[in-house]
Amino acid sequence: MTNTIQCTLTGNIESVAQVNYLLSQDGLRFKIKTLPTDEIPTGIHSWQVAPNTSSDGVIGSLYLEAMTETVQEEQWLIAGRVVQLGKRGQFVQLKVSRPGQKTLKISVLGSSKHMKIGELWEVVAKRQRDTLILHRALPQVEHNSNSRPASKKNRSHKPVESRKYKHESTFQQTQTTLLQQALTKLSDDLNPSKSTLAAPPTETIDRVLATLKQKTGVNDWQLDLPKQRGRTRWEWEAFSPSTQQQARVSLKGNYIHVYYYQFPDIPSPSVDSQSYDRLIVTPLGAARSIGASCFQILIGPYEVVLDCGTRPKGYDPLPALDYLDNPNLLLISHSHQDHLGAVPVFHSRYPGARMISTHGTREIAHVMLRDGLKIQQLNEDSPELFDEADLERTLFQLETQPVGKDFEPLPGLMVRFINAGHILGAACIYLRYKDMSLLYTGDFHTTNSRTTNGLNLAELPEADILITESTYGSSVHPGRRNQETALMESIAEVVQAGGNVLIPSFALGRAQEILLGIRTSKLFNKLTVPIFVDGLVRAVTEVFRENLDLLPVPVQNLVKINGQEPFFDKTSTPPIISIEHFRERPIAIAKPSVIVASSGMLTGGPSVYYASVLLERENAAIFISGYTDEESPGRLLQSLKTGDTIELDGKPITVKAQIKRFNLSAHTDKVGLGQVINKVKPKHLVLIHGELEALHQVARSGDNQSLFYIHIPAVGDKIELGVAPEQLSRQQLAKIQQPQEFDVMVETFGTDAWLRVPEEVVEKDPRWQTLSISGIIKARWDGVNLKLAPMQPEMILQEEEIEAGLKSGKDCCAVCQFFSGRFCESPDSPLFERRVDPLAICDQFQSKVQDLSTLDTDLLLAEEVDY
Repeated sequence: MTNTIQCTLTGNIESVAQVNYLLSQDGLRFKIKTLPTDEIPTGIHSWQVAPNTSSDGVIGSLYLEAMTETVQEEQWLIAGRVVQLGKRGQFVQLKVSRPGQKTLKISVLGSSKHMKIGELWEVVAKRQRDTLILHRALPQVEHNSNSRPASKKNRSHKPVESRKYKHESTFQQTQTTLLQQALTKLSDDLNPSKSTLAAPPTETIDRVLATLKQKTGVNDWQLDLPKQRGRTRWEWEAFSPSTQQQARVSLKGNYIHVYYYQFPDIPSPSVDSQSYDRLIVTPLGAARSIGASCFQILIGPYEVVLDCGTRPKGYDPLPALDYLDNPNLLLISHSHQDHLGAVPVFHSRYPGARMISTHGTREIAHVMLRDGLKIQQLNEDSPELFDEADLERTLFQLETQPVGKDFEPLPGLMVRFINAGHILGAACIYLRYKDMSLLYTGDFHTTNSRTTNGLNLAELPEADILITESTYGSSVHPGRRNQETALMESIAEVVQAGGNVLIPSFALGRAQEILLGIRTSKLFNKLTVPIFVDGLVRAVTEVFRENLDLLPVPVQNLVKINGQEPFFDKTSTPPIISIEHFRERPIAIAKPSVIVASSGMLTGGPSVYYASVLLERENAAIFISGYTDEESPGRLLQSLKTGDTIELDGKPITVKAQIKRFNLSAHTDKVGLGQVINKVKPKHLVLIHGELEALHQVARSGDNQSLFYIHIPAVGDKIELGVAPEQLSRQQLAKIQQPQEFDVMVETFGTDAWLRVPEEVVEKDPRWQTLSISGIIKARWDGVNLKLAPMQPEMILQEEEIEAGLKSGKDCCAVCQFFSGRFCESPDSPLFERRVDPLAICDQFQSKVQDLSTLDTDLLLAEEVDY
C-alpha cells in the first residue's frame, strides 16, 4: 500500500458565512476545502476525507472525497514517503501523491525511531480533538524498480511498535505514551537538567476521567494534551461539548484534584437596587507611580478587580487590598510582577473569587510567580507574601479565556480580552454591564515586536471609562527597527574587536526579542561568538518555546518551515547557550561573547555579577535596552562616563566599559496613547502607571481637556461614571458637557443683521457670558461658516481707530501691509513688534493694494437676541 489516504470522519456539514464546515460528533468544526457534490446533505454521515495539517499534526482543513453509505468508525490511515522527521521524533511528515489531485504533506505527532527520510511508511493515527497522533507505523516495500529499497533493518512487514502497544487497546493508552514524547520534544533535547515524568498508565487516565465525571456530574469530558507541571505533577484541560463548560484536572502521585469553571454564588447587593446602575473605579496601586497595579471596579452588582501586582522594592510591596469588600472576580492583564505578583495573596484572602487570564499569561505565571516566591525565600528583607501551598492553589484555579472573544464570567457581565501587544499573553480588558462599559489597557504597545503583534486599534471598542497606562506619556519612541539594527551593529562591533557585551534584560519579552534579533541578523550569520543566556531568562524562554502557537507567524515559521530552534541552539551560528549553574559564569566572559541576563535594571540577578566584572574592561560594553526605574543602578549607569565610579553588589567599580542605551520598550509612547484615547472616546479618562510629569503631559495633549473628564487619581480616590472631577472650573465643565458648536439663525431687518442664539445656550452655557460681555460680537464669514468672537471694549476702540484710518484716505499704519492686530511686523521699522496707533506712519510704510471695500470683511453686529 503506497501513497494512500484512507481516513473517515463522521459528522454533519454546516455552512457559516458561506464557508462550509464538517462538525464532528465531538463538537469540533473542520473547514472543508472541497465538497464532492453541489448539494449539501443534511444529517450525520461518515465521509472519506484527506486532511491538511500543520507540522505538529493539527488538522487545518479537510478535502471531502466521498460520503459512505453507512456510519463508520473513525479511522486515519496515511501511507506515503517520509519527507521530514522532527528532532527526537516529535513528528513525522509524509508526502502522499494522489493521481489527478493535489499532492499532500501530512504530519502526525510522534514517529518511530526506525523511520528514515525517503522511505515509504504506512501510519495509523488517532485523533485527539484537532491533532493526529501516531498509533502504529509499518514500513512499506518499494515495488517500483526505480525507487529506493527499504533499508534491511525495516524490510519486515511487522508493525513497528513497542511491546506496550501490543497489549493496549484503548485510545488513552496510545495517547499517554505519544504525548509524553511530544511534551519533551524540546526540553529534553536542550535542557537535560529538567526531569520528565513517566506518562501515567491507562488505568490512571481512566481514573482521572472517572473522578472528573463524578465531581462535576458531566459525562462527556474530553481531555486536552497533558502538561507536566514541575517535577511531580501532570495537568489536563478538559472540555464538555454538551455543556460548553471547562475544567482542569491535576494528577500528583495518586491524588487527583479537579477544578470546575462555574459561576460562584453571587450574594445579594449590600446596597439598594440603584447599585445595578453604578460604575465606580478605585485605584489600589499604580496611581501616580509604577508598581502594584490593582483597580477595584464596582460595576452593577459586582465587585471586580483588575490586576494584582507587587512593587519591586522590598517595603510595602502590596496594593491597598484593604479597600476591597468581597470581590467576585479578578481579571489579569499580563504576567509582569507589577501586575501579577500579588495574585496568590488575593486568592488566599478571597478564595471564592474567580481568577481569569489569557492562556499565555497563565503559562508564564507558573515561572514568574515561582520566581517571586524564590526571591521572598532568599531575601531576608523581603516580607513573606505567600507560600508554596498558596502558589499551587492559585495557579491551579487560575482560569483562562481566549483573546478576542466575549465571555460571561458573572451573569450579565460581558468581558473581552484584546491583544495588547506588550508581551506574550498580554491583553487589554473590556467590561460591559447593561449600557455601562470600561476599557483597561494594562500595559500595551501599538508597534509589532519579534515576540508579539502590536495592539490593533480597530479591535478597540468605545467605552464610558478608559483606564490607561501612561509610562511614556511625555516622549516619542524612535523607530523600533532602527533601534534594533543599531543594537545589533553595536554588539557585532564589540565582539569582533575581541570584547564582551552584557545586555541586562527583562526576563519576560525583551530577552526573547533580543535573542530572536541576534538569531535572524545577517551580521551574526558568520560569527561564531557564543551568546550566553542566564537567570530567569532561561525559564521564561522555555515557556515561549513550549507555546510557539502564541508567537507571531515569523517565529512559528522558523520551526515549521525552516526546522530551526528559535532560541537556544548550541549548534547554530552563532551558538546560543544556556548557563545552567553560577559556576559557569566566568566561562561566559573568558572569551569574546554576548550575555543576555536578568535583571534589566541591574537590581539583582546574574546581570549584576557580569556588570561588576565587565565595567572594568576597556573592550567590554553594557547595552541597556529599555525602561529603568529612577532609583535603579541601571538608570544611574546610563549617566556615567569613563572614569566615573559606581557601587554594584557592595563593590566600588571604576567605569572603563562602553555604556549605551537602546529603546526597545514594550510600552507605547505619547503618539500611541493619543491614538488609543481617540479611538475609545471615553467620557472619563483615567491616567495611571506613570510618573507625574508623564501623566500630566497626556492630560494636556491635544484636545483631551476639552473632550474628557480627566483623572490622575491617588490610591483610594473614587471615580464614578457621570461625576466630574472637583477641580474643574465652570468653563472647563462647559467645554466637556456642552456642544462645541451650535446653530444660530441670521435674520435681516432692512440694513441690520440679527443673530438668533438658541435659548438653552444663553441660559446654560457659561461661555455665553464671555461671548456677550460687551454686547458686541465680531462675526467672520469664510464662505461656508459664520464664526463668532466676543468684542472686548479695547477691541472695539481698536476697530474704530482702524476704521477712521481707512476712511481718512491718507497713508498711515491702518493701510500698511505690515500692520497686523495693532502691531507692526516690519523688521526694518522702528515700530517693529510694538503696538502702534493706526493713524501713525513711519519710513517703512508700504500700502496694501486692495479696494477699501475688501480690506475688512468683519461685521459689527449689535447683540439683540429676541425670545
